[in-house]
Amino acid sequence: MNRREFLGTSATAAVSSSKMFYSLDALTAGGESGIYQSAHKPLDRFVEQYIRAMNAPGMTLVLADRDGIQRVATYGFSDVESKALIHPDQLFQIGSISKSFVALCLLQLRDEGKLDLHKPILDYLRWFRIESSYEPITTHHLLTHTSGLPGIPPVFLSDPAAKHRAAYAPGKQFHYNNMAFTLLGHLLMSLDGGAVPEIYRKRIFDPLGMTATEPVITFDQRDRTAKNYFAFQSDRPFAHFARLSEAPAIVTSSAAGCIASTPHDMGLYVQFLARRGEGSREGARKRLLSEEGFALFSKAHIKAEEFGPTASYGYGIAVDTLDVHPPTYRRHDFFCLRPAGRSR
Repeated sequence: MNRREFLGTSATAAVSSSKMFYSLDALTAGGESGIYQSAHKPLDRFVEQYIRAMNAPGMTLVLADRDGIQRVATYGFSDVESKALIHPDQLFQIGSISKSFVALCLLQLRDEGKLDLHKPILDYLRWFRIESSYEPITTHHLLTHTSGLPGIPPVFLSDPAAKHRAAYAPGKQFHYNNMAFTLLGHLLMSLDGGAVPEIYRKRIFDPLGMTATEPVITFDQRDRTAKNYFAFQSDRPFAHFARLSEAPAIVTSSAAGCIASTPHDMGLYVQFLARRGEGSREGARKRLLSEEGFALFSKAHIKAEEFGPTASYGYGIAVDTLDVHPPTYRRHDFFCLRPAGRSR
C-alpha cells in the first residue's frame, strides 16, 4: 500500500468510526511555532486519521532536524479508563529501535580497533553454542539478520547440551532475529567491560543529552510510562475498533528491545542521525561515530522486503528511499527522512 492509498483508507476509517471515537481537537498538545509551523495542522489531521484507523488510544510525535528539536506533540490518552492525557515527559518503550543503539555502540568499538565485524563471533564469545555446516557467523551477519540462526530461542538454552543450529549459509538471506541482537548485547558487554545500561549512557545517552531515557525496562518506571494496550479478546483475530485492555507490564534488559524514552530525547537521537553520527549538545558538536562507521550503519547491506518493497537493512536499522530522498532510516514505528540536509 502506498502513502496515498493509506491516507484514503485512514479517511474512510475515520468516517466509519466517527460516532464511537473521540475528536483529537481538544486532546492535542504541541507548540505552534518554528520553521515547520505550516506542517503542524496537516500532520495533526493525519495523526487523527492514523489513530482512528489503528484504533489506538493516543500517540506522541517529535519533529527534529539537523538543527535540533522543532516540535513535540502529544495526542489522545495515556490511560483510557481515567481519560488521562499523554504528556511529553512520559516514557514510551521504543522496542526494536533499541537495536540501532547496540549497533552504534559496536561500531564505536570498531572505530576504536576493538572489534572486527567480519571475524567469527565464536572468536569473541567462545561459550556460544552453534551447530553449523556453513562458514563462520560474524558480527556483520548478526547485525544484518543474515546469520541463519533461529530468532526466537534464548541465547542460553535450557539444555546445556543443545546448540543453536544454522538453517542456511550466513549472509545469504534476511530473517529478522531478536536472539541475534540479544547476543550482540553480550558481545558489547564483553568488549567494553561493563553492563549494557552503563555502556548506553556513556556512549550514546550522555553525549546526546538524552537524560530522560532509560537503558533497560523495569517495573520502577511504570509511573513514568504511558500505558500499553492490546486486544481484550486476544485469542482470536483482532477486529478494527474492538475493545482494548491494558497490556501486562514487561521487564527486559535484552539489547533487542530494552530502551524506554521520551519524544524529546528521541528528537535528539533523530538529530544525531540527521547529522550522520555527529552529536550536538549545549552548542558543542562532537562526532560520536566516524564517517566510515556511520556509512556502514546506514548502508543497504541486504534486501529486507518485510519493511517495504524497496527496503533494505543496514546495521540495526532498516534503510530505504522514499519520495526520492535517501536515506530513510526505518524501524517499524520510527522513521527519519533526510531531504536536502533535513530530517523529518
